[in-house]
Amino acid sequence: MRALSIGRILCHAKKSILLFAFAIFLGNLSAENFRVRKLIPVSFSEITDKITVECGVNDALWVTLPEDRTYISGIELSLKIPEDIVAWRDSVAYMLYEKMEPIPSETNQSYYGERVHVATIPGNFFLTLHVPLSEDLSVKSDPYSIKIPAPSDIKDRGIFLRFMMVMKGVPESLENSVLEITAKPILKNQGKLALAITPQPSEEKKYSVFIDDKAAQDYQEKLLSTGEHHLSVVSDSFRNELRTFRIEQAKTTSLSIALRGIEPLIKISCPKDTKVYLDEAELSDFSEPLIVTQGEHSVRFILGDYEIIKTVSAQNGRTYTVSLNVDASVSEDE
Repeated sequence: MRALSIGRILCHAKKSILLFAFAIFLGNLSAENFRVRKLIPVSFSEITDKITVECGVNDALWVTLPEDRTYISGIELSLKIPEDIVAWRDSVAYMLYEKMEPIPSETNQSYYGERVHVATIPGNFFLTLHVPLSEDLSVKSDPYSIKIPAPSDIKDRGIFLRFMMVMKGVPESLENSVLEITAKPILKNQGKLALAITPQPSEEKKYSVFIDDKAAQDYQEKLLSTGEHHLSVVSDSFRNELRTFRIEQAKTTSLSIALRGIEPLIKISCPKDTKVYLDEAELSDFSEPLIVTQGEHSVRFILGDYEIIKTVSAQNGRTYTVSLNVDASVSEDE
């Protein structure tokens, strides 16, 4: 019974020391000058990078962002917490700063900045911090995962995360504890469509582009959700075009469309050595579709002694195929 009482007293004393120290620490959240023992730099060269570093108590982490942040909605920092910090829960705080001066580097230990978030490390072996870069970052907070506020200058500079002892009466060895931190960008569930349409629209010949049945204005480069999409180009001056394409996460899908005029087209299909006449004019090359005017057109085939004429009533926006099929059959007489 006595041992239990002493344990309770020590527990309450530990909490009292923590609350007293942390209350003083939280009393002023304005700009401050401070020193760190060491600055640990993390730099992403690609948005798919995943970087693991070691960061001690009284050190700071400086995360610089990729130049192209089109597909990044935030930064994830996964902390692997050593056993002694877990045992002395809430003894170490992590602080997020903005407006750092000078620009953080490994050669500097003294800084000036504004603290935007502070909290203590709980008694868990793992903790994940999510720092948002855009409003569409959606993560659930729980004891093991926390979404913290984003510094106002994060898009121009980076993430400055400082660790600091905030509890008195802890073992001296605690200051030598090392956290393993893995940093990686959180990718949006989006990709980009790079669309090229020729010719360019003009006052005389215009067209409209629809993506998933919605009118698209800046369609040359457009962010879309991952998965299958449908595109249509609608015009009174060109033939309507329909395409289906897929968007992959953090990748660009290129799509080129060459618009065709609305004049009727006639395709010719026939055996080799067949003479072909279109409106009584012999054709020397009919490997590609032939552009014709609206109205009646005649196609005449001559193959040896065999001759046949077909008539086509052509309308704008339509394509017609005229084929000559020569077949032979074999039968057995009884």
